[in-house]
Formats: sequence, C-alpha cells, structure tokens
Amino acid sequence: MESLNFSMSVLKENEKILASLTCNLKSFIDFTIVDENGVLLITDNRVLFCKYIGSNLSVVHNFDYKLITSFNIKEDDDKNKYIIFKYNGDRVKITNIKSGDVLEVAEIITKKQREL
Repeated sequence: MESLNFSMSVLKENEKILASLTCNLKSFIDFTIVDENGVLLITDNRVLFCKYIGSNLSVVHNFDYKLITSFNIKEDDDKNKYIIFKYNGDRVKITNIKSGDVLEVAEIITKKQREL
C-alpha cells in the first residue's frame, strides 16, 4: 500500500499502524470546515488523518481514541460505505473510501474505545 511507504514520518516513536484507508475527510472540526482527500491511519495509540504534501504525509487531524464516540459504518444510496463518528462533540465523516478494509478499521476503533 503506497500510503504506508511515507507514513513513518507522522508516527510517534514505537507507534504501529494497525490499518489504513485512502479516503476523504468531511467535517467541521475545531470551528474549521474540512474537506480533504488523504489517508486515515489507525495506529495502536490514535487515529490520524493525513494528506500528501508533495510525496510526504502531513497530519491534518489527530483523533484520540478516548474522545471518539458514536462510531458507525453507513451506506449511501449507491451502496458505498462511509464512516460517521463524533470526536469531542464534532461530527466527522469519512467518505470516498478507495482502499482499505472499513470493517477492520471499525473493529480496531471499537476495541480501542472499550479498552479505555
């Protein structure tokens, strides 16, 4: 997976990627409208949404597991899966998923929420 080749620069020491999605983030986070294409990295410590700047990944949003609530997978009218969750009271929508396993991402995030 190409996105993983450049991801090491956005990870903390000893942080491991558990799953990833190439997707679009649509949200209103911290009073800012976000509509970005990029990569959602699910790590053992947090969830990162990153975008490419040149050939490097840059973190756009850092989501702590303990602040993610009401996580759901939904389908649009064309049967495309998307993710909706609340983060610290903000609504986050992950759409246009081009690669990655949505169910694996959901399983990891749900498990991490239960561990906290």
